[in-house]
Amino acid sequence: MAFDGNFTHALVDELQFLVRGKINKIQQMDNTSLLFKMRAGGKNHQLLMSSHPMYARFHITEQKYEFPFDPPMFSRILRKHIEGGFITSIEQLGNDRQVHIHIRAINDIGDDIERILILEIMGRHSNIILTDSEYKIIDGIKHLTPNNNVRTIMPGFTYEGPPTDKKLNPRTAELDELPKFIDFNSGRLKRQILKNIEGFSPVFIDEVESHVKYFNTDNIVPAIKETFKAAENIQAVYYERKKPVFYFTPLTHLGEPDKTYETLSGLLDEFYHRRNQISAIRQKSSDYLQVIEREHDKTVRKITNLEADLTEAAEKDKYQKYGELITAYMHSIGNYQESAVVMDYYTNEDIEIPLDKQLSPAENAQRYYNMYNKLKNREKLAEEQLRIAHMDVEYYSNLLHQMENITTADEVEEVRQELIEQKIIKERGRGKKKKKTHKIQLHEFETSNGLPVFVGKNNKQNDYLTNRKAQNNHLWLHTKDIPGSHVVIAHNAPDIPEEDILEAAMLAAFHSKAGQSAGVPVDYTEIKHVKNIPGTKPGFVTYSEQSTVLVDPDPDKVKQMKKD
Repeated sequence: MAFDGNFTHALVDELQFLVRGKINKIQQMDNTSLLFKMRAGGKNHQLLMSSHPMYARFHITEQKYEFPFDPPMFSRILRKHIEGGFITSIEQLGNDRQVHIHIRAINDIGDDIERILILEIMGRHSNIILTDSEYKIIDGIKHLTPNNNVRTIMPGFTYEGPPTDKKLNPRTAELDELPKFIDFNSGRLKRQILKNIEGFSPVFIDEVESHVKYFNTDNIVPAIKETFKAAENIQAVYYERKKPVFYFTPLTHLGEPDKTYETLSGLLDEFYHRRNQISAIRQKSSDYLQVIEREHDKTVRKITNLEADLTEAAEKDKYQKYGELITAYMHSIGNYQESAVVMDYYTNEDIEIPLDKQLSPAENAQRYYNMYNKLKNREKLAEEQLRIAHMDVEYYSNLLHQMENITTADEVEEVRQELIEQKIIKERGRGKKKKKTHKIQLHEFETSNGLPVFVGKNNKQNDYLTNRKAQNNHLWLHTKDIPGSHVVIAHNAPDIPEEDILEAAMLAAFHSKAGQSAGVPVDYTEIKHVKNIPGTKPGFVTYSEQSTVLVDPDPDKVKQMKKD
């Protein structure tokens, strides 16, 4: 993302229509975020303002939010001082991520008063502060006590801005002074620009640099001015990258944007709402993730113990031989011996057999036969348990991979239901009426030739896709010996072009644990050759008559194939 001072400048300009608007209602969603319900320009609007450590922002929102039954103290203070008031100005402080909203309201005795609502977007130090016209603090959504050695944000104290280094405002004549502050021989020019210019982000500096081959004394200021001139074309853009980027104007160094929006508020509303959804989903799924990780680790330890049992059981044949040799040479073995040396007729060499001197030769032979039988049974049991444990580890590894890619609340619910069915967790609220099971939604894609491709992202979806949705003549794909999704081309398999098979195989590779690798092997066969394995956990199948291709996952191609 790139919510820098330049973006703030464009957003403040966009929100100028709120000036002279009336604040009808103020609500506080949580400890960091507020919603102002307003009337401006003959329409109703919702202005969201947040001091969240990661999602600090302000914009018009169309989303619906839940509010606590008992309003927090800060919202009560805001209601007392500015609810029913009118916004008289919205101003950015310099080119920084600080916004001052001036509000004209009426106090308890009917006198006009001015209040200033200050939003500071500074990461974990972000804050929302209400002051009077003389900048005397009425309250802040976050308090800073007098002993914090930085500044004080408490009722009754005079407001002081954040203790930041003095920087040049690029929207004034100060910009021309920039070359004096840059050492062009020391390198790290981008970092020096960030240190000396207010409100710039690395994304913006990369855009400036794209207009010149390299920075020097003569071109650095003209390049910034040229970029500012191009940025007068306000267009909310979003770039889907490893680290997503949004901005208020197209960025030539990033190419064509993946999505554009009519307003900056619309961009922020969708971007942060989605971020909040994902955060809430991951928080909700974290308990299940811990359960799966615990079961996975417990099964790995079980495998280690079982392998140790098998190593010990490998001694069984030696004990059987001891029993046989003692029986064969019993006439030559006396009582009370600690050992006996006899000829091993398997190797024609002498062998010393340990004996329990408290037992007779016959009893020693029986003791070794018992040890043999015990280890034989133990080995048989351990081999079966080891087979099951390896399948369980594969199952839990699959679940862990699926948990990494959860994006919706429905997917969390599907995993929860599966854990309950497998008796890994218990159903809560026994005796209560069960909720109606939601319809499983598969992820749908389309090949270049228009063939539909369905992808399951968890075991519930995989089972539904393979066993119910797909037909016998459809083509089924899965990464070879790698945890991943079931993929089906819903078309008569013999008629599917090779190009479409490769595209579907790429989807299977992308939605697997090898999604970041190259040359991923993907098997494909007709659905009629895919069978469930009786007595196994969900997601396990066996298949035959398969072919294998090697493909490279391509995120851009996946986005092109995704159906809305």
